[in-house]
Amino acid sequence: MKKDTEYLLQKRLLSVNELKKYHPQLNESDYTDLIYATFLQQKQNWGIFSDGWKGLLSSEYKTFHFDWFNIKTQFNPTRLVSSSAKVDDESIKKRRCFLCLENLPNEQKGILFRSQLISDACLLFLCNPAPIFNEHFTVSDAIHQPQEIKNRIGILLELADLCNNEYTIFYNGPKCGASAPDHFHFQACPSEELQTEKDFINNPEKFFKLINETSYKIKFLTTKEYLRNVLIFSSSDAKIIERLFNSFYKILQKINDINYEPMMNLFALKRNNDYHLIIFPREKHRPNCYFATDESNMLISPGLVDMCGMLITPLQKDFERINEEIIRQIYSEVTLSNEKFLQLLNEIKQTLQN
Repeated sequence: MKKDTEYLLQKRLLSVNELKKYHPQLNESDYTDLIYATFLQQKQNWGIFSDGWKGLLSSEYKTFHFDWFNIKTQFNPTRLVSSSAKVDDESIKKRRCFLCLENLPNEQKGILFRSQLISDACLLFLCNPAPIFNEHFTVSDAIHQPQEIKNRIGILLELADLCNNEYTIFYNGPKCGASAPDHFHFQACPSEELQTEKDFINNPEKFFKLINETSYKIKFLTTKEYLRNVLIFSSSDAKIIERLFNSFYKILQKINDINYEPMMNLFALKRNNDYHLIIFPREKHRPNCYFATDESNMLISPGLVDMCGMLITPLQKDFERINEEIIRQIYSEVTLSNEKFLQLLNEIKQTLQN
C-alpha cells in the first residue's frame, strides 16, 4: 500500500480507547464488539449518519405472504439517492468516488480489517449514511479498484467467519445494486435481518438438493417456489466454497456469452462450523417499472436486500401502490431467467460430478 494511502487510512481509524468511551464493556479481541462500538461512536459523532439512522427509525413496513415465505416492503426516503443513482460508465466518470478515503466526510471513521489470505487486502468498516438496518455497514477497500467478486470470495468467507453468528456480509454486483460500481466494497448487517437468511435457517427442508456430497452440498430454489432463482453452496471448508463459486462463475459467463462478471447478488454466513454462500444470479438490474414514463413508474432498484425479500421504496407513492402482483412482476424480470437457471443447474451438476 502506498504511503499516502496508508496515511489517509490511519486518519480514518477509530482507536480502541475512543471506542471504549461509547462501549465501556468493549472486548477488543472480539471483532463483532468493535463493529458494534463503531456504530455507537458514529451515531454520536457523525451528523449525516445520525440523521440517516433517525430516518430509518421512521420507516414504514408492509408484509406480503407468499405460501411459506414473506416479502416485506420498506418505505425509507433516505434511500432515494442510492435507488436513483446513475451507474452508467459516463456518470461514474463525472463524479467523485464517495468511497475513496480522500472523499469521505471528515466525521466518517471506522475500523480496519486486514485479510490474512491476501496481504494487500485492506478493508474499512464504515457506517452506511443511509441505513436499511439498525446497524448497516459498508466494508470498503482502502484502494480504489473495481467492484469485482471473482478473487475475493475467500475474503468474504473470512469475514463471515470473523462475524460468526453476529453479522452477515453481502455483495452487490457492479451492474445490479452497487451504487459505487467503481470501488470495491461489501456490506454488512446484523445476522438474520435478511429475509432469505431467515428462510434458509428456519426452513431448510424447503430448499431442493442439487448435489449432496460428504464435503459439500448445493441447494436451490426456483421462481415457482420462491419468486426468485437462488443457489446455495454449503461446506465446512472455505476452500471448497471458493472452488464451487469459481465453477459457477465460469458456467454463468458461458451461459450469458460474456467475459466479464455475470450479474449477481450474494451473501455469506457461518453457522455451526459450516459456511453458506447464497447467490441470486440476475437477468437485469432494474425492472421495467423503474423506466416507465406513466403512472406505472416505480423507483425500485433491487440489490441484495431486495432480492432477499425486503423491497426498498424511497417514495411513498410506490410504497402505497405496491402489491403482490407487482412484486411477482419485479422479481420475474430481474432474477435470472428460468431457462438459463435450469441450464446453470444442469451444467453445475455435470461439471462437478464428472
